[in-house]
Amino acid sequence: MRGASVGQRVADIAAAQWGMITTAQARAHGVARANIAYRVRVGELERTDHYGVYRLAALGSSPLDDLRAAWLSTNPGQLAPERTGRSICDAVVASAAAALVHGIGDVYPSPYSIIVPSRRQSTRGSIAYSWRHLEPRDVEIVDGLPVTTRERTIVDLLHDEGDISIAADALRDAVRDRADLNEARFAELLMPHAERLGQARGDGLSALAYLKVTAEVDVASEAATSLERLLEAKVLAGSTDPVLRKFAEELPALAAALRASPNAPSGYGRQL
Repeated sequence: MRGASVGQRVADIAAAQWGMITTAQARAHGVARANIAYRVRVGELERTDHYGVYRLAALGSSPLDDLRAAWLSTNPGQLAPERTGRSICDAVVASAAAALVHGIGDVYPSPYSIIVPSRRQSTRGSIAYSWRHLEPRDVEIVDGLPVTTRERTIVDLLHDEGDISIAADALRDAVRDRADLNEARFAELLMPHAERLGQARGDGLSALAYLKVTAEVDVASEAATSLERLLEAKVLAGSTDPVLRKFAEELPALAAALRASPNAPSGYGRQL
């Protein structure tokens, strides 16, 4: 990249991270701070609210731009693809901030919760670092940004916000968005919170069932969603087995019938 023009270096860096660049990244690739300042003056770059992070002015804005800039500021010297390519991310967006990325729940993330692998003190009020155990399976990359999975995000909301209804709202949104939730992992993550949800200590399955009831998630709707996913995958329709092909033909009608059925009784979760 060093052989390219200054403008091309800036564009190449920004292209890999939502149209943004940090002064530290620019310096590492031979772009002086003065050149960044010049591009701000002529309107090519815009300052973000996070020190040392800039964005290309020509690009359209996104509701996630501020969060992305905040995440870049947590390790400004390294490029986003380098950071997300590791088995263990150095900073993972969590809780209400992760819910914002997933589009679930209704909690404004202020400050942004970011999980880091070791204790770290934030110097700015826009970021709240959290040092807690985080398994790689509880992290996913969403449009280049490392965030906790929906399951982990909902459980963190339950822990951090102190209101069961907030976690339930996020779960309801996830189900409505037809998210493919890993219920076994979800129940495992809920185990420490089982008593708070009125269940026996460590009973994550019952805790999940209770949270579903609170979220007004019904069995029929979940089953219909699963059938629709199966139909969209077109796995059964391409089968050479006549029984499976017949089942695939009947899936739309079955899913529609489930959608139209009354909600399961409010206490169904305890029977799971």
